[in-house]
Amino acid sequence: MNEGRRRSERFSWLTFEAKVFIKRSFFVKEWIPVVPFDFSRFGLGIQTDEAFEIGEEVQLTFDLEKEDLEVKIPAIKGIVRYKSKVHSRFDYGVEFIFATKLDRHEMDIDLIKIERALKYFESSRMADGG
Repeated sequence: MNEGRRRSERFSWLTFEAKVFIKRSFFVKEWIPVVPFDFSRFGLGIQTDEAFEIGEEVQLTFDLEKEDLEVKIPAIKGIVRYKSKVHSRFDYGVEFIFATKLDRHEMDIDLIKIERALKYFESSRMADGG
């Protein structure tokens, strides 16, 4: 098989996982997977069965993997700014918050990497027709 042809037939892949930290009780805490959407370095949308209130602080974790890139954010805080019930689930808009400008600056590099990777992946999928 022609090496050039093989390379052109490969499709890019990307996985982006997000989880939210839930306190069930004083002793029971867990990370729950959520469906992320509309990500930017300032915040994102998430879909989940969990119920949050507008103004509530949440803690998230992200794991993005692509052929040539891996970005892990073990913990980032956000404020729920939007809430909408969709069937049995909720859509939330979450704005990232930081204790200091230095914290923001340190996290910004990884957030921008995730934002760019997701935008690039989405635009390449649209260009491929799908």
